[in-house]
Amino acid sequence: MKTTRFLPVAALTGTLILATASTRAAENSPWHFDLSVYGLAAGMSGDVAVRGVPVDVDVGFDDIWDNLKFGAMGSARLGYQKWTLSTEVIFMDLETTKNSFTAEAEQWMVQPALEYQVCPHLGLYAGARYNSIDAELNGPIIGNPSGTESWWDPIVGARVSLPLGEKFSFNVTGDVGGFGVGSDLTWQAFPYLNWRFARHASLQAGYRFLYTDYENGSGATYFKYDILSSGPQLGVTFHF
Repeated sequence: MKTTRFLPVAALTGTLILATASTRAAENSPWHFDLSVYGLAAGMSGDVAVRGVPVDVDVGFDDIWDNLKFGAMGSARLGYQKWTLSTEVIFMDLETTKNSFTAEAEQWMVQPALEYQVCPHLGLYAGARYNSIDAELNGPIIGNPSGTESWWDPIVGARVSLPLGEKFSFNVTGDVGGFGVGSDLTWQAFPYLNWRFARHASLQAGYRFLYTDYENGSGATYFKYDILSSGPQLGVTFHF
């Protein structure tokens, strides 16, 4: 399996440098900057085909918990008044086993977006999602096929925040995209609780769902990734 991808890291690093330089202002400045770091335990369920070899990895919820693996996410949000420019980077190392077959995938996702705050509790955004997936199949197969695919998807989404007292809120972030440009369909949902425990910091705990339905090629070059990744996610956000 290939490991690091430098494009997502470079994208986030560039955003952070720009954002940090742009947010040295007074407390009443119309500019705002948020930096978030998350860890998540993600499982996978669905269908994968690599080099024309299909494998059904559709497993039940209990099996998903047994196959949770590592993931990490970082995001930077630079805003001016009601407009916000954001970049999210997610890495997931996924694996599941069914019927003597093991499917493993390393997924990088980069998501730049532009958001408009419609009201204090609702923001709408549009952007793009870059996916790069290394997939490998192991089991009673000759050669243990592996392959890599990368593509972009347009997305539209919303963020909803409902206050639960002074320091707590219930939030949902969700989007949908693909529309046949890259994926046939992609969507994600992230419901979570937020605790603003300090003026410049908050904690989040929730559960992320990420679905991707992508296929490309034919015959021996056929690649399919029809997967729902899901799992608990914990993070911290610093507000500037």
